[in-house]
Amino acid sequence: MTKDVDFPPNGARPDPEMPATATPTRAMPARVWSGTLDIGDRVPRPEPSAGPGWAQALFCFDGLMRVEAAKGRWFIPDRFGIWLPVGTTAEVELAGRVEFQSFLFAPRFVDRLDMPPEPTVLRATPLMRGIGRRLMPEPGDTTVLSAAEKRRLGWVALDELSRLERPDLHLPSSGDPRLSRVMARLLQRPAEANNLARLAAKIGSSERTLSRLFQQKTGLSWREWRDRLRFVLAIEGVQMGCSSTELAHRLGYSGTSAFVAAFRRQSGMTPGEWRHRA
Repeated sequence: MTKDVDFPPNGARPDPEMPATATPTRAMPARVWSGTLDIGDRVPRPEPSAGPGWAQALFCFDGLMRVEAAKGRWFIPDRFGIWLPVGTTAEVELAGRVEFQSFLFAPRFVDRLDMPPEPTVLRATPLMRGIGRRLMPEPGDTTVLSAAEKRRLGWVALDELSRLERPDLHLPSSGDPRLSRVMARLLQRPAEANNLARLAAKIGSSERTLSRLFQQKTGLSWREWRDRLRFVLAIEGVQMGCSSTELAHRLGYSGTSAFVAAFRRQSGMTPGEWRHRA
């Protein structure tokens, strides 16, 4: 995973008004980096010299990313993003080539946002994506925005950000060594999530102890945490083109129909509808 990375990222085309070593001006409500990133590329974030008070919203299009921050893990599929409040350090992992957008909000405007104090998943809109592209046009685009035009678009971005839907794709983690071992194992072998007693035996604990720890340390029961794990991994699989039959087997469901029913309960749509949603 990438951590404490540059703004803009390595090899990325810079904002024509922002030198490589510059930090965003306080005169603008928002500054944006928008472009294509691939596995191994560094993800844009403020430089330490920007000082305290900066906040970010990161969006992922046509791909997938995972974000770890504030002792939690978020799975960000196509056309979603994450709000990172002031002071949040995040690690971002790209699952492949994506269109990536980073909105950086100046300190004087952060308090005006109706945003939660913790990292939060956001459902992107065409308007939000369009603002990012307009503020940082593609190479060869001769359109030049004035400072006043950029400022107005920044205000629109602030307003739109506070209105975005906030679906819960957060998978709580824990510093407890027993839970950490179970969680790490299930991320690699999610099919084992259908038997907590067997998992407990593998790490030298008991089913009752693990069940209690899940509730105490994550705020979710074991079954709630397991269902959340399956759902976020299913989203990744659906986005990568896996079939429902393949995902049912990989995630430990009894069959394809059971997987589709569980996915519908979590998202309100079938895997196919999720894949082709607008």
